[in-house]
Amino acid sequence: MPQHNVLPKTLNRSRVQNTITGVLWSGIFFLILLSHTSSAQSQQVAGEDSLQRLSVLLYKAASDTSRVKYQLKIANHFINQQDNQPENLTKALAYLSKALNLSRQLKSPYWEFRSLMVYGRYYSKKKMRPQQVSIYDQAISIAQKIKNKHLEASAWYSYFMNIPDTVQDYRNKTFYNRAAKSHALYKEVGRSFNEKHREALLLRIMADFHLEEEKFDLATAELFEVIALDKKYKLPDLPSAYDLLSAVYQRKGELSKALNAALQSVKIAQSSGEEVLDTYLNRVAAAYEAMGKPKESIEWYTKTLNTPDKTDPYRFIPAYMLATQMIKIGQPEKALALLKKTWSEVPDKATFDYFIYLGYGECYTALKNYKLANLYFNMLLKQSEKDILSNPFQTSLFFSISECYFAQQNYSLALQYAEKARANQISMTLPRQIRLNEILYKIKLASNQPAEAITHLQNFHQLRDSMLSQESLSTIDRLQIEFEASQKENENELLRKKSQLQSQELSRSRLIKDFTIGGLIFLCLVLILLYGRFSLKKKLHNTLIKKKADIDIAYAALEVNIQQKNKLIEEKEGLIKEVHHRVKNNLQLTMSLLNSQSYYLEDLSAIEAIKESQHRLKSIALIHQKLYQNENLATINIQPYIVELIEYLKDSMSGGKKISFDLAILNLELDISKAVPLGLIINEAVTNVYKYAFPDRAGGKVEISLKEQQEDHYELIIKDNGVGLPPDFDYEQSNTLGLILMKGLSSQIDSVLKMKSDRGVSVSLIFSSSNDDLFL
Repeated sequence: MPQHNVLPKTLNRSRVQNTITGVLWSGIFFLILLSHTSSAQSQQVAGEDSLQRLSVLLYKAASDTSRVKYQLKIANHFINQQDNQPENLTKALAYLSKALNLSRQLKSPYWEFRSLMVYGRYYSKKKMRPQQVSIYDQAISIAQKIKNKHLEASAWYSYFMNIPDTVQDYRNKTFYNRAAKSHALYKEVGRSFNEKHREALLLRIMADFHLEEEKFDLATAELFEVIALDKKYKLPDLPSAYDLLSAVYQRKGELSKALNAALQSVKIAQSSGEEVLDTYLNRVAAAYEAMGKPKESIEWYTKTLNTPDKTDPYRFIPAYMLATQMIKIGQPEKALALLKKTWSEVPDKATFDYFIYLGYGECYTALKNYKLANLYFNMLLKQSEKDILSNPFQTSLFFSISECYFAQQNYSLALQYAEKARANQISMTLPRQIRLNEILYKIKLASNQPAEAITHLQNFHQLRDSMLSQESLSTIDRLQIEFEASQKENENELLRKKSQLQSQELSRSRLIKDFTIGGLIFLCLVLILLYGRFSLKKKLHNTLIKKKADIDIAYAALEVNIQQKNKLIEEKEGLIKEVHHRVKNNLQLTMSLLNSQSYYLEDLSAIEAIKESQHRLKSIALIHQKLYQNENLATINIQPYIVELIEYLKDSMSGGKKISFDLAILNLELDISKAVPLGLIINEAVTNVYKYAFPDRAGGKVEISLKEQQEDHYELIIKDNGVGLPPDFDYEQSNTLGLILMKGLSSQIDSVLKMKSDRGVSVSLIFSSSNDDLFL
C-alpha cells in the first residue's frame, strides 16, 4: 500500500498561546537559517584557512615527500573548486607538475603514483581523454612494478569509472576487463570498508554486463555474492543489488522470483531510511506487467510518474509503460491523454521522446486510427535505421508494428515485423511473448501454413500455462500479502509516531500554558520592582553623570600619559639603534687598533691570534650593523648575515687557496642571543678550515647548511672535504682556544657541538630558536 506523510492534528489553543508559539517557531526558524548561513560561511572560511595553512606548511617543508604531499593537497583544493574553474585548474597544474617532478627526483614510486592519480582527476575536469588514459596506464605500471595490489586496484577502478563517456562505453569488453581486474584485486587484498564497497560495486557492474550478454546464471551468482558482501559489511547498495537481481529473474522468466527481488529492494530501502528510487518502483511495476497483472502494474508505475519534478525527461519512460497497461485494461483514450499531458510538461523533448512516439502509435492502434499509428511508427523506424534505438526498444517497436498491421489484416507486413520481434523476443515481457505467438499462429493459419501455426499455438499455450501456473500465482499472492503486511506495519509505526507526536504536542501545549501563567505572574512582580526602583534609578543617573565627568577627566589624563609613553618608546628605540651603531663602531675601532698593533709585531703566532680576534669581532659587528639597519631591533634574518660573514672570511683569509662554499641557509629570524654565538661558531669553524683542512692542496669545498629538523628545532652543519682530523685527535678533550669557544658558545644556546671526521671534517649542532630550555 502507498505510504503517506502523517501530520499531527492542530490542537486548540488560546490566542496568547498561539502568539507565543508563533514567536517561538519564528525564533527557531531564524536560528536554523542563521546556523545554515554560518555553516556555509564557516565552510568557505575553513576552505580558505585550509589553503592558507597548506601554503604555510608547503613553505616550511623540506624538498622531500612531505613537500609532494602538500603540493598534491593544494592541487586537489583547486581541482575541487567549482567557481572560476579554468583559472583554478591552471593553478592546480602548476602544483601538480612540481609534485610529479619532485617525486621522480626523489625516486619515490608511491608519490609518483599519487601524483599521476591526481593528474587523472585534472584531465577528467579538462575532458582530455587521451592524456587521462596515458596517465592511468602509467599509474598501473608503477603499482605493478612495486607490487602494491591496493594501489593497482585503485588505479584500475579510477580507469574504469572515469574514462567512459557514454552508456555504450560501459558495455564495451575493454571497459568490462578493467572492472574485472579491479574487482579481482579488491577481492584478493581488500580489507577496508571503502575497498569492500568498491568490490561489491564492481561485481554488480559485471553482473549487469553479463545480463546484457544473456549469461543469466553467471549474473545471478555474482549478484548473490554482492548481496552477501552488502549484508556482511553493511554496505549502502543492498537495494540496488536486489533491483538488478529482479531484472535478471525477469529476463530468465522466473517471474515470482523477479517480483520478490523487486519488492525486497523497496522494503530494504524503506527500512534503512534510504530514498526509494524510481528504478525500484518501476522494477516492481515491470514484474507485475510481466505476470500479466496490469492493474497492479499501473499502481506502481503511477508512483514514479507523480514525481515533484514534472519537467524531468525520464518521466517519458514510466508514462509510456503506464499507457501500455491502460491499453490492456481497455482505456486507450486515458492512455493517450496521459501521454499528451506528459509531453506538454517536459520541455526537453529530445530526450527519450521515442518512448512517447511508441506510446502514441500503440494508443492510435488501439483506437483503430491506423493512419496516425503508422505515422509515429514510421518516424521510429527511421531512427532505428540510424542505430539510435537499443535492441530491446527495437523489439518492442517491431512487436507494436506487427500488432498494428495484424489489426489491419495486412498479414504479410504483420508477419515481417513479427519475425523481427521474435528474433530478439527474450528481451520482451512474457505477456508480449504470448501475444506474439498468438499473432504468428493466426497469421500462419490465415496463410495456409498449418504446421507452423500449430508450433506457434503450442508455444502460446506453453507460455500462458507457465504464466498462469497455480504455483506461481500462489507465490505471487503470498509475496503481495507479505509486502502489504510490511507496509501495514510501516503505517502502524507511523500511527504510533503520530500518537507520540500528538502526546508531545499536548505536553508542549500544557507547558506553554503553565509558562504563560508563570510569565504573567513574573511580569507583574517585575513591574512592581521596576516602579520601586524608578526613583533609585533617577538618583543613580545623577551620580553617573558626575562619575562620567570624572572619567572623562581621567581619560584625558590617560591619553596624555599614553602619548608621553609612546614618545618615550620612540626615544628608547632610537637609543637602542644608536647603541647598536656605537657598539658596531667600537668593534670596528677595536679591529683597527688590533690591525695597527699587528704592524709592530714580528711573532707570527701573535699576528695570527690578532687576526682571529679581528674575525671574531667582525662576526659580532655584522650583527649589530644588521640590527641598526632593521626596523626590528631584537632579531635578525640569519640567512643574509651568514652569507655576508662567509664573504668577509673568504676575502680576508683566502691566502691563495680557492675554497668554494655551498650554502643552504634557511630564512630564519633569530634573537641576538642566538645569532651572536651562532656567528662566532661559524667563524671558528671556517677559520679552522682555512688553517687546517687543505694543507697540501690549493683549495676545496665547504658545505654550510641550516635547516629545520622539527618544529622550532634547527640543525647547523659545516662540512669540508679536506684531510680530516688526526687519528688520535679527541675534540672533546682538546683545550685549543677555538674549540673551547665553540663548545662554550654551543652550551650558551642550549646545544651540543658534534664533530666527526669522514672524508673531511663535519661540525654540527642542533638548537632551538626560542629562548626556552628545550634540551634535557
